[in-house]
Order: sequence, then C-alpha cells, then structure tokens
Amino acid sequence: MSIAISSACLHRLPQYMKVLGRLLDAGQRNVTSAELARELKLDETLVRKDLSGIGFSGKPRVGFDVALLLAHLEEYLGLHNSKEAFLIGAGRLGQALADYPGFEKYGLRIIALFDNDPKKIGQLVHACEVLPLAKAPELARRLNVRIAILTVPASVAQEVAEVLAEAGILAFWNFSGHTLKLPAPIIVHNEDLAESLAILSHRLTQLFAVDTVESAELGNDSNTGTEYHEHK
Repeated sequence: MSIAISSACLHRLPQYMKVLGRLLDAGQRNVTSAELARELKLDETLVRKDLSGIGFSGKPRVGFDVALLLAHLEEYLGLHNSKEAFLIGAGRLGQALADYPGFEKYGLRIIALFDNDPKKIGQLVHACEVLPLAKAPELARRLNVRIAILTVPASVAQEVAEVLAEAGILAFWNFSGHTLKLPAPIIVHNEDLAESLAILSHRLTQLFAVDTVESAELGNDSNTGTEYHEHK
C-alpha cells in the first residue's frame, strides 16, 4: 500500500494491532473508535483520523470489523512479507534479541549472528551460529539480506554500518547508542535505550513530586480541622 501517513500515526498502528488482537481472541466482532480510544488513552477523533488515513473506514453505529481491521493493518505494515535480517553483535543484548520469539509475528527472521569476539564465534544462539563479522558483507550480498540489527559498541557502529551499507543493507535497527549517518535511501531507526531510561526516570520523578505535594496537602488539611473542647 502506498498511502503516506505521519510518523506519529505509524508508531500508533502496532498499538491498535495489540488491542484488536485481544478483542479478536475474546470473540468480539466489532469495535468503535471510542472503544479503541479508551483502550489506548487517545482522543477518539485521532483514532478515526489514523484509520481513515490508512484507507479503512467503519460503519455508522457499528464501528470497525475487528478481524478485517487487524488484517488491513497487517497488510499496511507489510507483516505478511517475510524479512530476513542479520544481527551484528552477539553480546547479551544481541543474544536476548535473537531469542525473542515476537519478531516472527511481524515478519522478521534473524538468520545469522555476527561478532568479532573469538570466544563468541561458533556459539549457537537460538539455533543460529555466531559467525565472524568479516563474513557479513559477502553473505549479505549472496543471500540478498536487506536488514541489519546493530548491537555493537557505539565506537564502531558507524564503521560497521558503512561496510554493511556498501554490501546492500538498506535498513538498520540500531541499538548501539550511536546515531548513524548514512546516505538516502538507507533507512535507520535508532533505538536509544539510555534515552528511553531518561524519559522513564523523568516521569517517575514527576510522579514522586505529585505524590509529595498531595501528601503535604493532606497533612495541612488534617491540621486545619475544627477543634472541639469538652466543657466541664
């Protein structure tokens, strides 16, 4: 499908899929934009705009067919198309990603792992043998692989990405912490774990601040109550 949508909308589509999957498992046939909005804490108008933006519309007073909308989202996101990927960096994070079974639901299949560490080369991770990194460019060309998941140290991420890009890799899912700079039309999605942690920490700090203020207000309220004196 060639319908263009905003980046924010694109990030919301998998959230819709999760809700629709739960509803389908529960046997629910139809869902309204109000129900989806309530589940995801979104504005109902935004939900309708998102779904109409990808070419799907519901029926008045009935809503959206759950199964049809889920199938439409899967087609729009290209999840029925199998995508083979290389995972570069077989450390703890790389091995955890290789072991994660949820990628297959989205059409992603990791077919090989690569590393420079002689201690890791030859190990089996999720039925995949860890291969020397030097073999990655040749295999990418031969197997026509277009996706690479990077879990290498930040200090070498740019160099590794450039070598792989020359070998035909067109999309990088980058966990290295280094922001890659690669020419168009190469796609880069930087997954910054430190940034996510910083956001989480900030929100937690705000939550603690609200709790502290509310506790203080409750304490003040308890001190301003009417005093009753017993007269003898």
